Amino acid sequence: MLVELDIKNFAIIKALKVRFQEHMTVLIGETGAGKSIIIDAVSLLMGGRGQKEMIRTGEKKAVVTGLFQLDGQEKKITELCDKYGLPHSDDQLVISRELAAKGRNVVRINGQLTTINVLRDIGNYLVDIHGQNDQQILMDQDRQIDLVDNYAPKSFKDNLAKYQKDFLNWQKLTNRLRHLREDAQELAQKQDILKFQDNELKAADLKDPKEDEKLENEYNELNNYQKIVDTANYFMQLYDDDEHGIATLLGDAQNAAADLTEYGSKFKDIAKTVDDGVYALSDARSELSNVMDEMDFDEERFKYVSNRLDTLNSLKKKYGPTLKDVFAFYEKVQKELSQYETGGLDEEKLQNQVAELNEKLTKEARGLHRTREKVAHKLVEKIKQELADLYMAKARFSINFDETKTFTKKGTDSIVFLIAPNPGENLMPLVKIVSGGEQSRLILALKAIFSRVEPVGTMIFDEIDTGVSGRVSAAIGEKLHSIGENKQVIAITHSPQVAAAGDQRYLVAKQIKDGATFAQIGPLTQKETITAIAQMMAGNDVTEAAKQNAADLMKSFKNKKDD
Repeated sequence: MLVELDIKNFAIIKALKVRFQEHMTVLIGETGAGKSIIIDAVSLLMGGRGQKEMIRTGEKKAVVTGLFQLDGQEKKITELCDKYGLPHSDDQLVISRELAAKGRNVVRINGQLTTINVLRDIGNYLVDIHGQNDQQILMDQDRQIDLVDNYAPKSFKDNLAKYQKDFLNWQKLTNRLRHLREDAQELAQKQDILKFQDNELKAADLKDPKEDEKLENEYNELNNYQKIVDTANYFMQLYDDDEHGIATLLGDAQNAAADLTEYGSKFKDIAKTVDDGVYALSDARSELSNVMDEMDFDEERFKYVSNRLDTLNSLKKKYGPTLKDVFAFYEKVQKELSQYETGGLDEEKLQNQVAELNEKLTKEARGLHRTREKVAHKLVEKIKQELADLYMAKARFSINFDETKTFTKKGTDSIVFLIAPNPGENLMPLVKIVSGGEQSRLILALKAIFSRVEPVGTMIFDEIDTGVSGRVSAAIGEKLHSIGENKQVIAITHSPQVAAAGDQRYLVAKQIKDGATFAQIGPLTQKETITAIAQMMAGNDVTEAAKQNAADLMKSFKNKKDD
């Protein structure tokens, strides 16, 4: 339950701190006093949308903090805190939300920064706020099935989760099958291209990613064979000439360097270097001779190398730019082709898988339907009983089932809530027939039922008595009080009957000081409560008779509680 709410610089609230109690608390005050602003602040703590316009005029930021006592939600809140890495105690939770004028939005749970999504997840187990969204859910036929499912036992929810897992798989396979059929021609064309590429690459007999480099070297040798022979012969002629050859000249140089060593040891290193050079050139001459002896021009080999390079260069141009890239492309082509050949895109295989899932989903959906029918029957009887308490005893209410044409995320059930508010009227969908006051009572009836199974500790009702008065308002007050026996109920109201039904009442008042508007809230004493309710009944002209009527109204509710 919400124990304490601390609001700073939010809307017309400068600074406000209020402690709430168990059971039913009523917030009363004139229109525009700021009652709904307090609910907006709580909504913000549950992950509601925050806007900089909510910040009090002239202030840099707004801060809302709530202290919650965990009653029955400890296990789930602990699980969520552990999941999101948040600190937690056994029975309390502190949530803080900060809105800055520059757009910065800060969320803290037990002092640790977190996100809006985490806040919403945890908020689902703390507070349920009645508002316009409830009417939308109730009037939206596509979401009425959720109300039935929410009342179902846990075993149903487990079965629904299992069905939804199979449904997602079925959806995936049916989409693949549909795309396969729609794109059959395109896929066939793609397969033809892949086969052509595979044949071309297979025919190339690729084995070495560096084959092109090796062949380029060999091609250069063969293509320049005559130039190599002529140049090599010229070198050996220069080297071997008896009179002026390099060998002769180097021999003379070698002898001269040796003679220098006789004139000092410092010439020995020079002579040694000359000797090394001469020997190195001699070795080079011998190696060139060996190479030329082994080298021979093979016309057939030259043609093969030339043609092979043309093939490899053509493949690199298509699938490269390098031969290594060609190898990778070839591997990709084989992998994609294997999908066709092994049935990865086999229509018959997909059809069999879809057929198996069709059978499985049909069986699961029938099970969900049988459970929903039982739940709906119980829910209808409970709603009728609750409506009777709210002076709609003659209303007829029904939950109608239709079968969808195909599987949906919820099964094969289409559910519509039907009502005939008055005798003699035909059952019609809620959206077509229910008035504002009837909507409020129907929502309250559902809230009364679901409050027994919902995990939240606090339920907030913002003027759920709108559109009704008199004994109907009194019945709504009694219903809210009965919910408050098991939950903390906070109700905003302009109805004296609802106010009288509360266990405690708070007055929200607006003050204007030095040109600025301030909202304040505080608990009312018994005497102040009588005056406030009398004012709700008689307006500003509160007479003793009006106060007596207010006291009698409170007494009548007290007597009903005691009974």
